Amino acid sequence: MTIIKKLLLPALTFGAFVTALPAFAETAPSAAPKEELPFNDAQKGALEDFVRNFILDNPEVLMDSVNRYREKMAAKADDDAKAKLSLHKDNLLNGKHPEVGNPKGDITVVEFFDYNCGYCKRAYETVSKLVAADKNVRVVFIELPILSPASTTAAKWALAAQKQGKYWELHGELLTNNAPKDDENIEKAAKKIGLDVEKMKKDIASGEFDAALAKNSEIARDLGINGTPGFIIGDEFVRGFIEFEPLKTMIADQRSKSKT
Repeated sequence: MTIIKKLLLPALTFGAFVTALPAFAETAPSAAPKEELPFNDAQKGALEDFVRNFILDNPEVLMDSVNRYREKMAAKADDDAKAKLSLHKDNLLNGKHPEVGNPKGDITVVEFFDYNCGYCKRAYETVSKLVAADKNVRVVFIELPILSPASTTAAKWALAAQKQGKYWELHGELLTNNAPKDDENIEKAAKKIGLDVEKMKKDIASGEFDAALAKNSEIARDLGINGTPGFIIGDEFVRGFIEFEPLKTMIADQRSKSKT
């Protein structure tokens, strides 16, 4: 009921607005002769009652309005993001971010993710399936540790693994292992796949990954990617998890676009 009251506010204040019009009309300068308002008090009251009762009897009208507004705002966000994408394309596609798949693939999928994100764990399965099924796709990973300090810890270890050419291996370990993402557990995972842990620690301690993570965060904000996972497929955005089949369809659509 609280939500309905809030949404009804414009309708309930319509009478107050109309009532205030005579005073405004008397004080506002105008060369035209003053005209009578279209509603008298009884008509205004009847109109208010009609609007109020209609909305109470048909609450789905409010939901339709809210949903249309959300769709409109989402479309605007996508348009704004696409307009800004060109500013960051070089960083996203030609930077030094970790990647998997075909480096010369005709379609690049960019994923923003967090190692403590449950849906990112599911997205790992989708991406793994995609890379195995499509040999002409390149996937670029943008570390976006937004959920906790442990997410930042994991991101730095992963970037350190990239320097040793084993990013994808540690990436998989971190997303499939439910152990806390602390230094001790990640060190065990790193040793398991044969990484030089002492070198990783030195690389992390040097602070060289801090600027990269800050830049990732800046780009995500600019593109309206406020949560994880977030995907960019060609020039299309997906804010949230996507299953394999819809992702495959989007990639096919992007390939069709490139041929026209």
